[in-house]
Amino acid sequence: MVWHAAVKLAYDGRLFMGSQRQPCVRTVESETMEALRKIGAIESASSSHLRFASRTDRGVSALGNVAAFNTSFDRAALLKALNAASPDVLFYAWAEVPETFSARRARQRWYRYLLPSDGLDVELLAKCAALFEGRHDFKRFCRPDGRPTVRTIDSFHVVKDGGAMVIDVRGREFLRNMVRRMVAALIEVGSGHVSLEEVSSVLNGEDRCFGLAPAEQLILMDVDHGVEFTAHCPATLRRKVAAYHADALSRSAFIDGLRERLA
Repeated sequence: MVWHAAVKLAYDGRLFMGSQRQPCVRTVESETMEALRKIGAIESASSSHLRFASRTDRGVSALGNVAAFNTSFDRAALLKALNAASPDVLFYAWAEVPETFSARRARQRWYRYLLPSDGLDVELLAKCAALFEGRHDFKRFCRPDGRPTVRTIDSFHVVKDGGAMVIDVRGREFLRNMVRRMVAALIEVGSGHVSLEEVSSVLNGEDRCFGLAPAEQLILMDVDHGVEFTAHCPATLRRKVAAYHADALSRSAFIDGLRERLA
């Protein structure tokens, strides 16, 4: 019997040319679609109505994106099979959702951006972030692609955690490059190059751009649909996470050692 599935997935954005399918390049959607076809869960993206909750640019990672599709695959075996078939997209939770469910229609999306704290004033960063909260026209802080540019930011918080600035922004919908352009403005203010008044003027319509923050430091933390997901960590997933952890430890030791030698 066919049922409508939603799965939570994670990926390291540095390994993909973005999330959306593109000809002749590796993307999150193409790897997910290939894994689903490989295990026999779908025949094609169109026939299964495969959809993703959020599109992420090249280099942007995700911990809580959502893919939805129609399938007759065994519910209990789905995540184990997907993790065995997919090299670098990690599937860790699933839910059976109504046919009316739309992956794109989320209650809220949560992004996190991480910055080294060196040379940045956390109070100025927080004050700049507060300017973006609420409903605004983000025309100067996005790539519109022909879409309306008025959006609402539910919250925009900055905290210093050790040697990092942790920037969390939440809202129902975001435009392309919107988070990275807002963060670029925060960096300019936090480093003393731009005033809060200048950012406010651009938010109110002045024609100016503060740049685009790097993609690799941005993570889509979660997409909330008001759906209760069942988490499951099969052995195939545990082995991949262990390999990621080992790689992160070695990279961290290498970078720390290099910084010590250059101090």
